[in-house]
Amino acid sequence: MLAQDMIDTFVILIMFGLRIGVPIALTLAFGYWLEKKLAPREVTQSEAEKPRIVKTSSKIIQLHCWDLKRCDQTKRAQCAAFKHAELPCWLALQAEGEKVREDCFTCALYKTRSIAA
Repeated sequence: MLAQDMIDTFVILIMFGLRIGVPIALTLAFGYWLEKKLAPREVTQSEAEKPRIVKTSSKIIQLHCWDLKRCDQTKRAQCAAFKHAELPCWLALQAEGEKVREDCFTCALYKTRSIAA
């Protein structure tokens, strides 16, 4: 009788462990998978910082505002956008402590990048 009681107790404990342990294990596994699936990707440059690239047939051309406005070398040397070529021109202005100019809002580079952001 005593052996049967021990077996019954052991079976009850195992069944309780299965009843509680399996759902907890499944919940933890699903949570781990979901965390990995929804984790943000590591990005080297944000989309706003990437230079605009226009592909024409087989050539890739990188556009800058000084190319669009056809600025000469003396004007480029004073320009914040030329000093920070890796940034869009309006962000380079802000990085230098200047305000975004009114003509930036009508510029084709500003419009395409602000839509993409």
